[in-house]
Amino acid sequence: MKIYLRITGLFIGILGFYGLKAQELDWEKMLIEDVENVNPVYMPVVGIGVGYLNYFGDLRNNATSPLMGNLAFRANMHAFIDQHKHFKFNLYTLFTLPGSNGSSMTVIQRDYQHPERNFRIQTDLLSFGANAHYDFDHFIPKKSLFRPFVSLGLEFTTFNTKANLTNTNGPFYYWTDGTIRNRPQADERGGDLVQPDNDYETDLRSSILNTSGQYNKYTLAVPIDVGIEYNVSNRTSVRLGYSYHLNFTDYIDNITPTNPILGITNRNQFDNIGYSYISLHFDLFSDPRTIRINRLLLELENFDYDLIGDEDGDGVFDINDRCLHTPRGVEVDTAGCPFDTDGDGVPDYLDKQLYTPEGAVVDRDGVEIPDSLALQVIAQEALPRNQVEAFLQTMNDLGSGGRRGHYTEIPDKFKKLDLDGDGYLSFDEVLKAIDDFFDFESDLTTDDIYELNDFFFSQ
Repeated sequence: MKIYLRITGLFIGILGFYGLKAQELDWEKMLIEDVENVNPVYMPVVGIGVGYLNYFGDLRNNATSPLMGNLAFRANMHAFIDQHKHFKFNLYTLFTLPGSNGSSMTVIQRDYQHPERNFRIQTDLLSFGANAHYDFDHFIPKKSLFRPFVSLGLEFTTFNTKANLTNTNGPFYYWTDGTIRNRPQADERGGDLVQPDNDYETDLRSSILNTSGQYNKYTLAVPIDVGIEYNVSNRTSVRLGYSYHLNFTDYIDNITPTNPILGITNRNQFDNIGYSYISLHFDLFSDPRTIRINRLLLELENFDYDLIGDEDGDGVFDINDRCLHTPRGVEVDTAGCPFDTDGDGVPDYLDKQLYTPEGAVVDRDGVEIPDSLALQVIAQEALPRNQVEAFLQTMNDLGSGGRRGHYTEIPDKFKKLDLDGDGYLSFDEVLKAIDDFFDFESDLTTDDIYELNDFFFSQ
């Protein structure tokens, strides 16, 4: 049984220790405050993204959803370009991964009614661009987590379009029944079923399908970008967007008004590209938007800070100071009263005769009055005691304005604070009540503390 009690006591002690530590940590957290950084320095923000490419030219994929296509990657860096942080300047690159196992943009047009219009092309894309980005900061609160955006820019794009016309066994042909065979449909021998491979072997610019000569494999484009940005934190954001790239070329698919291929009609438009993406952005180098400060004192709501004021600057709070308005620079005791070394009732800083003998009668300057002069004063005719209301005002009573002679009745709610039962709430009794309130050992409310303070000074 004793062992059980010891273990139980040890367990309770451990819990109590960590409980006290937790309380200390809570108080420490209350002294920490995050304030807004009024003038932070903003540095470039880096971002990476991934999305799907869609081709809009003379050829068409059967699937045209912006959520389907070929993978492409984007890396960008942006910074603010105006003083009010409404506009951003973006530098970016958009690219596909080259190779047969990469993410090159592939266009496969299938037309079962017109076999001559079936065509397969693939190209690697590499773009470098810049744009101006606006996120409607004029109209959306700064604390909003979601923010739409729009951007417009200019970019330089390279391409190297190739076609898939043969497999390992030679050329293949599309038939009207939807099959792909190793001989043309008009061949009397018929043909065997084959499958195209993923090797886009024919450079269209140098093939017999090109009658336009050696055209450039690069172009300028105007990208239009729209989307929404979500602020995950002060330094991280996510963008969901769609950009449409208006290219100034009609040669990406090698089909132009002067160079039709296999009966495919030119649409008399440039070959444009769509890109739907998601990107993640990191602000790694800017100053923080908030600064964490450690306060020396806790700021409480509905708390009268006059209680801890020190009007005369003597180092004693006014609520504890029994001698208010002490001149600056005068040394005081713990009650806020000037020192009186000889106890003659005149503080040292006014006493013109320090170390007056104990019991000596002194004047207002602390100078001892001779016995002969004192006898003359005593010998003068005095008033009868019943005609005088005696009132002794000492230096200790100056702080309360001499109110100790007539007390106001203590309200019922404060009578329990009169510990000595003398019908007067002393300074020590009021101070203990306030300490108990802040130690959560009192049933008084905040309003009661204010009322107690007013009553103490009205006694």
